[in-house]
Amino acid sequence: MTQPSELQNLLSAVTDAILAEEADLDNILAQYQVPREQVTGFVALIKNLHQALVGVQPSKRFVRRLKQDLIATGNVNVLVRVRSLPPRVQIAAGIALVAGFMIISRRRLMTDAQEETQERVPAS
Repeated sequence: MTQPSELQNLLSAVTDAILAEEADLDNILAQYQVPREQVTGFVALIKNLHQALVGVQPSKRFVRRLKQDLIATGNVNVLVRVRSLPPRVQIAAGIALVAGFMIISRRRLMTDAQEETQERVPAS
């Protein structure tokens, strides 16, 4: 076995056999005419990787956000942007919004009160 493509094919066949939980690798080794000692290290590595790398299902929210990011949908408004922020930032944004509303309302009330007092005072 001198060519890299033959090694790749051998490793692919060995990996498929391990993933399918076929214990008999001798048939594969005989097919590629390779002694077992040459692939023992690869077999151990493939088995360790198979045990260590576990499949994970992403959450539906992650999939939806990734799809929106990849497609770059134009459906982005303020609420969507706020919802995509971390919870602490959402709370801070809500507090800032309420504080801003209160400041504007207070100014308007003070302005209305000043105008009302000026109307009551007779001009001399």
